[in-house]
Amino acid sequence: MYVQRIEAVLPCIADSWKIRMIAHLDRPPDLKELADALNARYNESLGVVLVRLGIREVNFFASGKVTIRMVNDIEEGKKLVNSILAMAAQKQLLKE
Repeated sequence: MYVQRIEAVLPCIADSWKIRMIAHLDRPPDLKELADALNARYNESLGVVLVRLGIREVNFFASGKVTIRMVNDIEEGKKLVNSILAMAAQKQLLKE
């Protein structure tokens, strides 16, 4: 699983020097599995996993949409999401 496309890049509300992004994954994630692997907050009724990394926040949605806040540029946002997904996949492999 990886970032397939970027839908929108907007200025961050909290810090005008940062951006927020809306991206789409190549396929929808298994949110329960993702939350367990990342020890993240999962809201089943909303279909979202909330991941906080310092001041950055990444939200994974059941549809495959991902929102990213407080990143410097598009590449940093894509790398952040792809790294989170790779880490979750690695943890799942180690668990098995």
